[in-house]
Amino acid sequence: MNGEKNEPHNKPNSFHTAFEFHTSKLLSLCPPQHGHQRRQFSVRSAAAKRKALRSSFPVLELPLLPIQRHVYEANLRNSRACQNKYTELQEKVRRGGGENAVIRHTQRNRKLLVRDRLRFLLDDDDFLELSPFAGMGLPYGDIPSAGCLTGVGRINGLWCVFIANDATVKGGTAYPITVKKQLRAQEVVIQNRLPCVYLVDSGGAFLPLQSEIFPDKNQGGRTFYNEAIMSAMKIPQIVSRLTDGSRFQEFKGRYGTTLVTGFAKIHGHLVGIVANNGALTYEAALKGSHFVQLCDQRDAPLLFLQNTAPAAALTLSAAQVKAETNSNRLKAQGSMMSAVACASVPKITVVIGGCHGGDSYAMCGRAFDPNFLFLWPNARVSLAAPGHADSLLPADTKQEEEKKLNEKLEEESSAFFSSGRMWDDGVILPQETRKVLRDALDIIKQQRHQLSTEKKQPVLLRM
Repeated sequence: MNGEKNEPHNKPNSFHTAFEFHTSKLLSLCPPQHGHQRRQFSVRSAAAKRKALRSSFPVLELPLLPIQRHVYEANLRNSRACQNKYTELQEKVRRGGGENAVIRHTQRNRKLLVRDRLRFLLDDDDFLELSPFAGMGLPYGDIPSAGCLTGVGRINGLWCVFIANDATVKGGTAYPITVKKQLRAQEVVIQNRLPCVYLVDSGGAFLPLQSEIFPDKNQGGRTFYNEAIMSAMKIPQIVSRLTDGSRFQEFKGRYGTTLVTGFAKIHGHLVGIVANNGALTYEAALKGSHFVQLCDQRDAPLLFLQNTAPAAALTLSAAQVKAETNSNRLKAQGSMMSAVACASVPKITVVIGGCHGGDSYAMCGRAFDPNFLFLWPNARVSLAAPGHADSLLPADTKQEEEKKLNEKLEEESSAFFSSGRMWDDGVILPQETRKVLRDALDIIKQQRHQLSTEKKQPVLLRM
């Protein structure tokens, strides 16, 4: 009016844009009522929505903290020493039973080596090997790779688990650790609903240790039981280096700061990340419990990054322990353990530092059935951290006994000691973690396209 030109009704303006934004925001927060379908007002395509979700995650831009030079150099030396030990063990494992055994196997028996067989069977050499250091440092000697290779690889485009005997190691005989490794591979098959391929070249059980192989429930016969069941089923800095584009949407960043939680994408897979850097405080455990249940409802796989600080593990006095027993911290930890145990989404655990005491259970340790569990070479797995043995001993313990226990903890808490006894699915280098997670998430995705498991209802603990 008054000479002004009327705007066409179909032209977007700021009011329409704001209305569309607030309407979509309101609809996302309000669940549909029973018996009614939610109307979709957004005209954006699914691809556009995915692109918007990707770009909505902020990029982690963390400045390097001012750190003392000698601390940095000490950490660097320790990291290089761990990597050198890793490389040394890896070369020893790849040699199998040794040069003479390899010559006898290939020239006299005219057989292919186990890795050559896998190379011809699998689509490519890029497969996820499980527990390669199993069998090393055992009381009855070194058994490279526990006498068999297990892992997950693609056959004609389909992810499959393989269990392949290495006849160059002790003539292919099965040791107790061999049975344990095969059983763990079958657990991966059952959890992820994968086909399983066996490449058998075995000399049977190692008779001097037959009592540890044959009679008990979870020994040799269990592998055949599992085969029948599987046939019936038809089956902050570290985070920024693991996620796509270093993007990470943190959840409750200012609450319970010893636990970092949030959403990110790893090779296109949306995951919920739970990473601790110290003790699980009352606030941290509550936040962890809430976030795990949120991921379970959203059907997002969980990635746990364990790093319990040594000083935080079992350093309380008797009076403090008594007070701690009655505190809310233990209740919150119990709530988080319940949430982790009852979550039906896939779970992957990587121990990047310390794994000590009860905190390791809430962070999805082995006892809580993660789909995969890996260790970095510098990882430590024990009830108490090395150097803190005094928290496990009576007050009148002699200094010499305490020193012996600390030495024992130092030896038996190492990642290689753990992996040698099949307490994990292998030691991986930090720089290979993103690749390993990609393979694990691809494997999990294949399983989730098949039969979905019924969600377990969380157990509510009232205290």
